[in-house]
Amino acid sequence: MRTAMPRPLMTRANCTTQSRSIPYTDSKRLMRRKSLMAMGLVGLTSLLMACGNKSASFDLLAEDATFSQSAAEVNGKIDVLWVIDNSGSMATSQQALVDNFQSFINRFDANGFDYQIAVTVTDAYKDDYNATNLSEFRSGIPGTSNSGYKIITPSTPDKQSVFVTNAKQGINGSGDERAFQSIRSALNNPLNGGFPRSDAFLAIIVVSDEDDSSWDGSSAIGYTTNDPRLHTPESYVTYLDGKTNSTAQNRRYNVSSIAVIDSTCGNALGGRPVASRYRALTELTNGRLGSLCDNFGTTLASISNKIIELSTQFYLDREPAPGTLRIFVNGVEIFENSTNGYSYNASTNSVSFHGSAVPPAGAQIRVTYDPIALR
Repeated sequence: MRTAMPRPLMTRANCTTQSRSIPYTDSKRLMRRKSLMAMGLVGLTSLLMACGNKSASFDLLAEDATFSQSAAEVNGKIDVLWVIDNSGSMATSQQALVDNFQSFINRFDANGFDYQIAVTVTDAYKDDYNATNLSEFRSGIPGTSNSGYKIITPSTPDKQSVFVTNAKQGINGSGDERAFQSIRSALNNPLNGGFPRSDAFLAIIVVSDEDDSSWDGSSAIGYTTNDPRLHTPESYVTYLDGKTNSTAQNRRYNVSSIAVIDSTCGNALGGRPVASRYRALTELTNGRLGSLCDNFGTTLASISNKIIELSTQFYLDREPAPGTLRIFVNGVEIFENSTNGYSYNASTNSVSFHGSAVPPAGAQIRVTYDPIALR
């Protein structure tokens, strides 16, 4: 920060400082003056002591003063958990998912992110009632197929083939789909240790043609949106906040869903219910909602882009005055643009990057701005 030292407007030889009024017509200018006055407090106190109890006025104009936030390195760690419906009607949707996996993973590889990708199923919750290890991450269908990798990383050979084996979970799972409860079971299973990593962004993606039916009992209760026995989506926000050490202002995770999002799609799939509970959790966590009836490639690219935006979100130390924010990535200035630039979110006091402006892993981000208030 460049600091303008306070100076007397007019000083006489006998150390009497004459004062004159300074019009403050610009509130932002006033805040900058106050900030600089606070930083020059020692010098100001010395002058007052030297000059006795005479009144003084100081010109604190510093038009080029900025707050420079320390450079931060993009962490680039992302952990992705797929929650795949393995009930009897999901064969076509599972195939569409694996056929378009490359649309999801391309930007992760292009930006050099350090990722982990794991798969669980919508009946993994059964481990809550008997220890069958259904919530252990899948490397295929137990007893039928095995890719050899429970977790896909950038160094996994032939990632596309491994994901096909891991994600095609077949259609012999339970018709009592409880994606929310299965998320919790999988993340709490000690056999899945090291996932998620404490310093990684956690992305959860549900793929299902039935809405969630999580509740406390072991038997199926049938699906009714307003059944008071169902776990609320908000209760899983609370769980995931705790699991990822997140707050409402700084969430280190999101949940996206590819599901039945309208009655047109539901009818096309044989009368499936609209997934209002998936929608709720997705919206509460700033995820992406995609339709099982739309192009999977487009949907997966959208989900991937949102994960990358949130995982590279940069939180500011102080609130910037309007019009003073400047962003630099590896020394190159990035401009405000919701397509290929940055956007500022006042509610979280953070900067998000979009499109070609998304910083690669290891990039240095530097921000300068005039703060609107003192610390």
